[in-house]
This record gives sequence, structure tokens and C-alpha cells, in this order.
Amino acid sequence: MELDSTLGFILGRVSRKVHYRLDDIFKSRHMTIEQWVGLRIIHEDGPLCQKKLADRMEKNQNTTKALVDRLEDKGLIRRTVDPGDRRNLTLTLTDQGLDLLCSLSPLEAEVNALIEGSLTQKQTETLKNLLLKLEKKL
Repeated sequence: MELDSTLGFILGRVSRKVHYRLDDIFKSRHMTIEQWVGLRIIHEDGPLCQKKLADRMEKNQNTTKALVDRLEDKGLIRRTVDPGDRRNLTLTLTDQGLDLLCSLSPLEAEVNALIEGSLTQKQTETLKNLLLKLEKKL
């Protein structure tokens, strides 16, 4: 089987193309895709501790700590002591983080609409389900 016809190679190529499009959007706001994902997760799942963010992002604790440091340095999130467990720091968005999220979300949505616009709604749902099935196996 030729490389160009293997599922892994095709998935990687498509993933890079999506990554490049999103990267162009976020670079203009001095963000990386990883920072964007962290910001989204903190918004959607927060307030949450750094360990839960690491688990959700499937990153190790040190990588996540560096990411949280950068987001905090940019004024996008704040860390506060968790009153339920003083050993944990709780992550929440600042007003500036929420403003950035609100301004960039429509641009991210445009990229997702472009991707999904190439397929019918049924094809999109099927593809999502198949990818989630693959993800569970890996």
C-alpha cells in the first residue's frame, strides 16, 4: 500500500492543514493553538485545577504548568487557591481571557464550517463517530 493511501498519513495531512489555518488566526492574537485549547477548556469545564486541565488536554503536568504560566502572564487566566483543597490552584478566565475567547470563537467557527461544509451533515456525523471510535482504540 502506498503511503498516500494509508489512513494514518491522510489523517496527519488533513490535521496539519487544519492546524495551519487555525495557527494563522491565533498568531495574529499572539496565541498558539495549544493556548487556545487550554483557554477553551478552562472556560467550558472551569473552574478547574491544573491537573484536570492536563488530563483533559492529554498533556503532562510540566507541559501544562508552562501553558498555564503563559496564559496567566498574558492576563487571560487567574489561579486561585481552591477552598476545598488548599493544595490545588483553581483556574478561571479573566475578563480579558473571556473577551479574547469571544473575539476568536467566530473565526474558529468559520474554519470548522469550512471543514464541515465539504461534507453532508450525515457524512460529518459519521466521520466524527468514526474518528472518536479510532481515538478510543489508540
